[in-house]
Amino acid sequence: MAVLLACLVAVAAVPGGVVGAVDGPVAGGAAGSPEPAAEREVGPLTECFAGEGYPLAIGDPPATIDALVHVSVLTDPAAGDELGVELAGRLEGDPIVTLAAGVRLDAPGLVATGIDPFAAFDLLYAYELRLPMFDGGIDETTYDADRPPVGSAAGVVPC
Repeated sequence: MAVLLACLVAVAAVPGGVVGAVDGPVAGGAAGSPEPAAEREVGPLTECFAGEGYPLAIGDPPATIDALVHVSVLTDPAAGDELGVELAGRLEGDPIVTLAAGVRLDAPGLVATGIDPFAAFDLLYAYELRLPMFDGGIDETTYDADRPPVGSAAGVVPC
């Protein structure tokens, strides 16, 4: 948990809508790639989080992963008191896997009293798997879930 928190804080130190630009091709990327990861903008991937988050673009087209890391509970509590991540794996622009997972601080007083600190948080969760390459070949090519696979005293916010 401490390592995850340290990574989130490190990412939070680099705000902005475009992940840092570099000169020349990105390591592992094609020189003729139309939109290298270092210059690709990452917008909202789900409707789970209120804040903008910190963008992270991985890979070059056709296979990419876009991510938004949300740490407003540490950096800007007025923006939503959230801690979590949104990820979208894409193949040739089509979203294949989308995941949002995190927590939103709902009742900070419960954390301070220590009576039931987990009840102070709401779980944020959404998952979707799409297989567009099988459209027309099988009946269902999309699976989605909006209930977290864990149970706790925390509430659940539908995304």
